[in-house]
Amino acid sequence: MLKKLQNSFRAVKKNKATLATNIIGLAIGLATTILLVIFILHEWSYDRYFSKADDIYRLHTIWITNGNESVQPIDLRQAYTQIPQEVPGIDEAVQIFRGGDVILSFANTNYGNNNLLYVDSTFFNVFDFKIIEGQASNALNNHNSIVITKKLARKIFGNETAVGNEIIMEGNIYIVSAVTENVPINTHFSFDVLMPMNAVSYLSEMGGLEFFTYYLYNPKTDAHKLNSDICAVNTRILKEKFKSFNYNFSSEIEPLKRLHLYTNASYDLGTQGNIKTITLVGLVALLVMFLALTNFVNLFIIEGEQRAKEIGVRKVNGAGRAGIVRQFFAETSLVVSIAFIIGTLLAIILLPQFGNLMQREFSFSLLKSSLFIFSLLGIFIITVFLSGSYPAFYLSKFNPAVILKAQSGKKNRKKYVINLAGGLQLVITIFLITYLFGINTQIQYLKDSSPGFNPNGLVNIFNLNDNIKNHYPAIRNQLLQLPGIEGISASSHTIGGGTSGQGIRLIESSEDEIKSINEYRIQPGLCNLLEVELKEGRFFDSERASDRNGVILNESATKLLGLTNAVGRQVIMFNDPLEVIGVVKDFRYGSAAHTIRPLVLTDYSSEMRTIMVRISPNVDFTGTMKKIDTVLKSFDNGYIFDTKSTLDIYRNYYADEDRLEQLTRLGAALSIIIVMMGIFMLVSQSIARRTKEIGIRKVLGGSTSEMMSLIYANSFIWTIIASVIAIPLSYFTLQNWLQNFAVKASLGWWLFVEGTVIVIVLETLITFFQTWKAANCNPVEALRNE
Repeated sequence: MLKKLQNSFRAVKKNKATLATNIIGLAIGLATTILLVIFILHEWSYDRYFSKADDIYRLHTIWITNGNESVQPIDLRQAYTQIPQEVPGIDEAVQIFRGGDVILSFANTNYGNNNLLYVDSTFFNVFDFKIIEGQASNALNNHNSIVITKKLARKIFGNETAVGNEIIMEGNIYIVSAVTENVPINTHFSFDVLMPMNAVSYLSEMGGLEFFTYYLYNPKTDAHKLNSDICAVNTRILKEKFKSFNYNFSSEIEPLKRLHLYTNASYDLGTQGNIKTITLVGLVALLVMFLALTNFVNLFIIEGEQRAKEIGVRKVNGAGRAGIVRQFFAETSLVVSIAFIIGTLLAIILLPQFGNLMQREFSFSLLKSSLFIFSLLGIFIITVFLSGSYPAFYLSKFNPAVILKAQSGKKNRKKYVINLAGGLQLVITIFLITYLFGINTQIQYLKDSSPGFNPNGLVNIFNLNDNIKNHYPAIRNQLLQLPGIEGISASSHTIGGGTSGQGIRLIESSEDEIKSINEYRIQPGLCNLLEVELKEGRFFDSERASDRNGVILNESATKLLGLTNAVGRQVIMFNDPLEVIGVVKDFRYGSAAHTIRPLVLTDYSSEMRTIMVRISPNVDFTGTMKKIDTVLKSFDNGYIFDTKSTLDIYRNYYADEDRLEQLTRLGAALSIIIVMMGIFMLVSQSIARRTKEIGIRKVLGGSTSEMMSLIYANSFIWTIIASVIAIPLSYFTLQNWLQNFAVKASLGWWLFVEGTVIVIVLETLITFFQTWKAANCNPVEALRNE
């Protein structure tokens, strides 16, 4: 065994350049594949660690307006209080209500940015998080109980026991009843703090779609039938609840394990995955490995052809085909093993950076999972088989007599295989480069396009506690005194964030003509601060008390209501009439992937969740932010400053597109590296085989340019052929992708030529350097060496 290994090592190291190219190319391909497999396994693993995951389902409400369906992951409270009583087969039910980010206080110290979820007392019966302090059975029974994670407990209490301690939140005292293990990163929701649902003071007043609903099915029930029964009851309840509205409803149930990748819901409690992204990741992994393997096979065939006499001699001396095949596979396995070790180490080292690239946090514990280990083993076996099969079976089948004399026919076949593989490599490379340029063009167009107002310099201030809210007028006055502060306003909603869904109709319309509309509750001055364009009427005025009963519509809302001259008309949203005082031009408050939906701006609510400030571009931004923080803390020393620019909010809409761009950039860069390495070696091998020919042409007066065209002609032709295939493919792929956007960038012809130009330039540089070096050698020396 050791002797065979030594023979294999001696064989593969004969041509060190080819060996290095094979190892580096395979290592890059394997490292990329391993990283992408980690991403796929991470996305697939969401919520699967719950012991009852197979029996947990979530209820969705489907809201139908004007024939358009909107799948909402939220339901009425009756989905918890009523449906389990009517439908047999449900062992447990639980609802989750988002509490937002909260500030906790202990021992006169504030701890901010804690994600709060309100849940029912049955929460731990459905989701079996590990309790490390306290008891799951009674942790959520009392309205003044609070459950925190291990991470938060250590931050507040250190190594001391947390259970039984009092924590202050928004002026109220709560007692820590339990501490849970930290929420695994592969969970579709996350929390730092849990509180009982009955701690929501206005729970009885919440008559709309507010709650995420989960059911634990009895394992013995027919899940399909139970799904139908639950959906039927929920749809009936929805229609009864909203019978005065011009809506239609349906329902659906989704299994817990499918939520992250397959959910139909328009949003979720956490970051959503996408099966399309998984498919793309898998495709990129396959393409990169294909490039690496075709390089390997091409170079192995060329190296094997140079060993043809060795194979012939071995056959004459009695070696069978099986022995030669084993020898080739042994050599292939050795090279793949070295590349595999390097690739695995590279993948582990680059895992944190790859996580940033894919906007995910990967746990190193995933590397220890049996699924990952089996995946690695599978990748290794497949790589050895695919990379070794063709050269082994192709080179071992020749008759010794044929091998030991000229084989022009075989050489032609070899050349055809190498050219075809190289052509496919070029198709993939040009396609990825062109696709990357197209994606980048669209994303930059979206990010640079105006949302319909001026977002530059706008900063949103969050974490507003009672002290800050109560002193807002004084805070506003002090902030306006700071140099560089151009304006200030406040709102209940964050512009660019979520809206409230409402029903609206003209006062003269009947109750069954209610239309669905989105609402932003703002304060006077916010429209001026945003610099939205006024089409009719005026903005809210703090000096006019009547504006509390006024609304401002966007253009889409006037079209929804069929209004041409909207100002002065009255609408009904709740009970009392509201007067339209203004109409603004449509501005984007969501992703450009969708058309702008009808929006109403109101001033009736005094609730304040966001303070918005516009900072002049001519001042020190960081210094101004510090001054704003100082002013706020002068009113509440424990206030925790939390901000986000409006530009960042809008850029976050394109997180999926950014990830797609990064992934394509990775694939394009790696394809260029791998393919150019292959071209370099193929040109080197071609020149080495044509040394005599080059020498004779030089003796006969051939120029360096003629030598270069001789070597370069073949690769140039294949590049043109590859571009003819890749450009239409990338065009149709990009056009299909652009159908997901309401706003589209124009794709110029030059975008589809750039990829080909890049490949040709790189090929030319490689070929010119090597050909120039060979052509400038002394032809006598070349002929003597030959």
